[in-house]
Order: sequence, then C-alpha cells, then structure tokens
Amino acid sequence: MTLPTSPPAPTIERLAPADVPDVLTFLDADPVTNVYLMALVLRDALARPKDEYWAARRQGRITALLYLGGHSGAVLPAGDDVEGAAALGTIACERRASLPSRFQVIGPALMVRALLARFPGEDFGPRLVREQSYLSLSPGRLPAFTRLPELRHARREDYALVYETGAALRAEELLEDPREVDAIAYARRAEEDCRDGHMWVWRDSRGLCFRSSISALTADAAQISGVYTPPALRGQGIATRALAELCTRLLDRSQHACLFVNDVNTSALSLYRRLGFEHRAAWMSAFFVREN
Repeated sequence: MTLPTSPPAPTIERLAPADVPDVLTFLDADPVTNVYLMALVLRDALARPKDEYWAARRQGRITALLYLGGHSGAVLPAGDDVEGAAALGTIACERRASLPSRFQVIGPALMVRALLARFPGEDFGPRLVREQSYLSLSPGRLPAFTRLPELRHARREDYALVYETGAALRAEELLEDPREVDAIAYARRAEEDCRDGHMWVWRDSRGLCFRSSISALTADAAQISGVYTPPALRGQGIATRALAELCTRLLDRSQHACLFVNDVNTSALSLYRRLGFEHRAAWMSAFFVREN
C-alpha cells in the first residue's frame, strides 16, 4: 500500500522580467480579481525600479505572488496558497526597509491574514484594518437608467474640486487628511488625476456631484475606486446614475467592472447590488505607518 505524501513545501524566489509569462499565466486564473496586479505587470514587465515581485512555487508552478511597491507602499498578495503567503510574509518583513513610511496590505482576506502573521512584525500593528468585499459586474446585469452625458474625464480646471473632495473622501474612508499627512505628494496626485484621464467627474451648478477613479484597466476588467458623492447631495440617486453611466462606458472596453468596498459601508453595498454587482471574493486592507 502506498502512503499519501505531503505536498512539497513552497520555494520562494524573487521574480525578474524573464518570469513575466509565468506571472501572467498565474494572474490569468482570475483576471478580474487580479486586475490591478495584471495591469502593473503589463505596464512594467516586472522591471520598474524599487518595485519587487516575489513568488511561492510548488513543483515549479507559481501558487502565491507578492508585490512590494517601493514607490507606492502597496503590499499586494495574490493567490490562494496560504502557506506560500506566510512564507512571502517572512520575505516582506525582511524587505520592509525598502517600503515608504506609509504602506498598506491589500488583497484576498485569507492571503492578507497569512501575510500579516509574519509581516511587518510584532513591533508595530496596523493603523487601520478594513474587512471588505470584492465585487464584479458583468455585461447584461446593469439595469436600465437615464444616460448621463455630463459625466466626463477630469480636466485642469477641476483641480480645486478634485483636491478638496479627494481630501474629504480620504478623511471619511481612511480617517486621515492627506493634506496634513503628505501635502506635496497629495497635491501631485490631484494634478495627475486632472491630467491622466483616470478620474471621472460630474459637476454642475451645485459643484462636484460625483467623482470616481479607474485604478486598473485591462481587456478583462476595469477596477473602480474612490467613488464619492458629497454628503449634502447623497440620497438623491446621484451616485446610482453616475456609476451606472461609468460602468456602461467601461463595459464597452472591458468584460467586467469591479471594485472593493468596506463591509460596514451598507449604503455603498446596497448601491452596488442595485446596479448588478455580485460578490466575488472576501477582501481585506491593513494600513501602516512606520515612524522615522
């Protein structure tokens, strides 16, 4: 009788541009959930200075991936190999000096928890932790709505509104004012939002009614982020109509629209479900600040 054998322990390696085909094959197992990492790999081919990609492999096949953003502070695990994620957490802990002072771990909940068991270490904990749901919208599920031609890309003349409402959004979602945390970097990001075509706005005589960004875009999925309506204009159907319009335009280019939302944000969850979004994965975000 042959006794069952344990699966081999994962091997850990830092990835290089030659590994791009393997990484894309791994991410393509779920190109919607993995759209942000997919967009990064397609853009930079694992070659951007200061950014690092690490993988856990079993029998040569990637089973878990970790992105360390030396510029952005994004620490992004992917996959479903929890043991591999824990091993990658050890690497991340060893490499944490390469990250900026403010960094965040975002990804599938099981993978984030496994990573956090090792990273960034017992000497400091997260400033903020969010349990989230990753949602996706397929063509044909979006209900009928009145079109909104006023929704457009942000322009330079929108800078003041984008700057102020972006700060309000971040204070509401992440409990910090970016103008106080890192004023120069925040101002630069607001300028980029008004220049690069990633930000969508609806404004009229009332001011800014709606804003949202596209954080990643591939043929498979468009990831929406930063959905915001000023508090004084909420409850009037503004976000429903504007987001439906945005999704319609995105679904002309991508097969899915997707986003993640805090589980405690019941009003946002209700909005997304009315628009046809479906639960795709349990998600999690943890935000850290390293002093000095």
